[in-house]
Amino acid sequence: MNKKQRIAVISYDYPTRKTQEVLLRLKGKGYSQVDVYALPFVYRKPLQPLVVHRPAELLLALDNEELSHHLQYQYIRATLESMASAFYSESYEAILIAGAGLLPENIVTDFRIINSHPGYLPYVRGLDAVKWAVYEKLPLGVTVHWVNKEADAGFLITQQKLELSLQDTFHTMCFRLWNMEMQLLVDSVEIIPTLTEPVALSTDFGESHRRMPKEKEQELYTRFEEYKKIFAKGESL
Repeated sequence: MNKKQRIAVISYDYPTRKTQEVLLRLKGKGYSQVDVYALPFVYRKPLQPLVVHRPAELLLALDNEELSHHLQYQYIRATLESMASAFYSESYEAILIAGAGLLPENIVTDFRIINSHPGYLPYVRGLDAVKWAVYEKLPLGVTVHWVNKEADAGFLITQQKLELSLQDTFHTMCFRLWNMEMQLLVDSVEIIPTLTEPVALSTDFGESHRRMPKEKEQELYTRFEEYKKIFAKGESL
C-alpha cells in the first residue's frame, strides 16, 4: 500500500480524543504526508447525559498543534473558506473528519469528505446512534462514508457490525465500538482505491435521530440486557 498518499484531516483547533486517535493511528500505519486543518473551536456548554457512551479523556496531554509537530504533520489553522480554497489547490487522496462539526453544503458537495458514523447505516442515523440502536433493537456497528448534505448519508466506503458477547456490559460494548470506529476511519484510506462503484446510502429507513431524552436513557441498561438475548450469539436482523 502506498504510504506516500497525501491525507487531509479536518479537526478543531482544540484537542479532542477523536483527533488524537486518528492522528496517532495514521502515524502508526505509516502515513507521513498528513495536513491537519484546524477550524476555530466555539465552546458550548456540554450536555450532561445520564449514560456516557463515548470516551472524552485525552490520550496525551498535548494540544493538536503539539501532537502534529511530534508526528511531523503540518498543522494549519483555517477557516471554512481558507480550508475550501486549500482543497481546491491541493491534491489529497483522502480527507478525513476527525473531531469537527457539520460542514457546509458547498464543501461536502465539492469534495469527497470522509466521515465515520458510530451506527450501522441506514438503520441508525443522527445523534446518540449507539443508544438508539440498543433502545430500538437495531444493528450495532460502524459506517464510514463520503458525506453529502443529508445527515449520515452519502456513499458507502465500508461498514462493519459489532459482534456482541454475553459477557459484554453496555460500556464494554461502547468501548469496542469506539475502537472499531477509529480504526475503520483510518483503514478507509486503503479501502478507497479498491472500490469500483460507490453505493449510495439510503435515507428511507427512518428520520435522523436527535439526542436521546433522559427518560429513555434511564431504560438503557435494561434494554441492553434484552438486546444481548437477541444479538449476542451473532443473530442479525
